[in-house]
Amino acid sequence: MSDGVLPQPGNPIEAVTHVDPYPYYRQLREQRPLYFDEGLKLWVASSHSVIDEAFHNVALRVRPPAEPVPQALLGTAAGEVFAQLVRMTDGEFHAVHKPAVEQAARRWSLADVTRASEAAARDLFAAGPPQGKHGPLGGQRSVGAKFRCLTVNDLMGVLPVQAMARLLGLPDGLLDDSCRWVRQFVQGIAPGASTQAVALAAGAAEALMDQGRALGLSTVQAANRIAFMQQSLDATAGLMGHTVLMLAQYPDLALLADQSPQAMRGFVAEVERHQAPIQNTRRFAADPVVLAGQSIEAGQGVVLVLASANRDGLLNPRPDQFDPQRGERRSMGFGAGAHACPGAAIAIEMVAACIQWMRATSQFDGCFGALAGFWPLANARIPLFASRKEA
Repeated sequence: MSDGVLPQPGNPIEAVTHVDPYPYYRQLREQRPLYFDEGLKLWVASSHSVIDEAFHNVALRVRPPAEPVPQALLGTAAGEVFAQLVRMTDGEFHAVHKPAVEQAARRWSLADVTRASEAAARDLFAAGPPQGKHGPLGGQRSVGAKFRCLTVNDLMGVLPVQAMARLLGLPDGLLDDSCRWVRQFVQGIAPGASTQAVALAAGAAEALMDQGRALGLSTVQAANRIAFMQQSLDATAGLMGHTVLMLAQYPDLALLADQSPQAMRGFVAEVERHQAPIQNTRRFAADPVVLAGQSIEAGQGVVLVLASANRDGLLNPRPDQFDPQRGERRSMGFGAGAHACPGAAIAIEMVAACIQWMRATSQFDGCFGALAGFWPLANARIPLFASRKEA
């Protein structure tokens, strides 16, 4: 545009990869906190109060009532795993199995997460820091003799998955294959995945389920063991990437974060709130429901713009200010209500521990180049980086 002002996104999905979606989110929040988007054929909720109400409304489910498992996955091993995931189910199944998932997440202390994350970082950097901007998760430059053939953008996804795999007790010899299978599973269950991606996801699901069964786990336990690694991919990759950007943007605050694990943990927690790696999530009406005074028909979907809620002044004072020492920080990024994610502290600690290790061992500065865009995803805002040479 001639005046140098960037056009706003056309909808919350376009906003995920926009250079700066937050003025648009503010406008939605202030003018249309809940509206029906004719182009998306979805309701859009952007204020904290509406999103919180949606999270606690039992008639709003995580999957469309008519399609509990994505059509493309039906009849595949990936579909069978999907049907067993606590995070993708509601009702009695969810109520019965969610406590076990929460208990499993509580078994790891922050010290356990730190050890696993540092071990993963040491392993992945053993042959030198990755380079290149190929991706997402598609680079070819080899920095190791095995699966650890990483670009800088691959690294952000592989590192948290390997850390979680270590927490789950996978031996070193299975880490590379397991990380590859998790990536294939995530890519194959994504909306719009190709036939080939779905086939790879099915094979990956079979291999990962075999691992779980070999440990004596039930079908539900084995599936949700995969979910721990799966959820470590996009969300934690995004959190790591945004932490890199904010460390560069606020060098004085970065120096303070380097002083202790607690300080870095606070920095990463504020990144999660302020930058919201998971920008939006969805809910679907199982029955007619009234949300914030609006009548939503059974089967209609609602996009919950979590990134907007995190910048809502009714949730956090001075919401646009980046403040790692913020008191009583509140974030909607890990959900709320029955589907609140039990792994919030784990994700934050993984990123904090990995980043602190990289900075302490002088691996950090030679790794990440300039911001080169964002992964083309509809809900997760994950930075793409150029290599230092390209930067």
